[in-house]
Amino acid sequence: MFKSFYHRYFADGMTRELKELFWSTAILDFAVSAVGVFEPIYLYTLGFSLSWILVFYIAVYALYFLLVPLGGKFARSRGYEHAILFSTPFLILFYLSLFAVPYHPFFIVSAIISLALQKMLYWPGYHADFARFGKDGSRGKEISNLVVLDSIVMILGPAFGGIVIATVGFKVLFIIVAFLILISNIPLLTTPEKFVPVPFSYKDSMKRLVAPENRRKLFAYLGFGEEHLAGYLWPIFIFLAIKAYVSIGLLVSASVLVATILTLYIGKITDEESRHEVLKIGVIFTAFTWLMRILVVSGIGVFMSDALYRISRRTVGVPLAAITYEEAKKTSVMNCVVFLQMALVLGKLIVSGFALITLFFFPDSWVAIFILGAAMTALYALI
Repeated sequence: MFKSFYHRYFADGMTRELKELFWSTAILDFAVSAVGVFEPIYLYTLGFSLSWILVFYIAVYALYFLLVPLGGKFARSRGYEHAILFSTPFLILFYLSLFAVPYHPFFIVSAIISLALQKMLYWPGYHADFARFGKDGSRGKEISNLVVLDSIVMILGPAFGGIVIATVGFKVLFIIVAFLILISNIPLLTTPEKFVPVPFSYKDSMKRLVAPENRRKLFAYLGFGEEHLAGYLWPIFIFLAIKAYVSIGLLVSASVLVATILTLYIGKITDEESRHEVLKIGVIFTAFTWLMRILVVSGIGVFMSDALYRISRRTVGVPLAAITYEEAKKTSVMNCVVFLQMALVLGKLIVSGFALITLFFFPDSWVAIFILGAAMTALYALI
């Protein structure tokens, strides 16, 4: 019975490289999830308005957009795992800079540059590693298995972070997170990476982004802009509704747990059914959860809407990633990965611009923000 369950929901025969990536990602995601949901809340408590928080992340992603092709170039010349390894010092510097922001405004600039450089190195290496070493026919299960592994640590992360902040403050949490980020490199160092350097063109990356044959895919990836709202504005809404770090951490952990239970099934149907049909169902439900947030007025409402969003968003994310990785492996891994990153960053910049305009005319208007999230979600269906 157990074997039947395992083969039905878990990927068989994963490559060594993919297993290393799984464990590295799990450790890193525990560290990031312990502080991630509190990151915009931290800036908010320092006196940053919603608009200035958006400006902060616009600066990060605008710089990242220009640097993505250079990250692809580095990964193609030094290796995918090496790109991931070299990204970790910049992530540590980012959190140290955040902690130092109250002492001098310069550290805002330092935080922006550090996070952009970390993303430049990490995401091209991560996605290319997954696309290269994943197995055709098992993409959905592999992706859902990684999501489940991540979810297990992300259930613990926010609760752990909330308890640390409530008892000893942000400073200690930042130190713990920095240590865990370093530890996340160990799985990638267990075996040497076999890699043949290949040239990569910055100019061609820009051309591919605006090429007519890629236009539909570009608009689909712009939908990732809604993640920006979910990651940086939604936590502030939770904070305003609950105002207790431990409660916020436990609530996010609980909603991740609910979503995790269904993720294995999503991976299974992604491999067995039409990925585009699964994705479209996810788009409908994800858009609905954005609109549902308009009615949220209590902690229970926050939990329900957050849990439903995470479930429906994974019904989008798993098939979308499977489609992208298979296309990457059949064509050019790094070309597809850099295109994905540039397009999704563009989506986040666009949605941030719309959100800034919305907040200018309707200060603190959460209704408009949630409607914007639903509208951006609809773009995923174009893939």
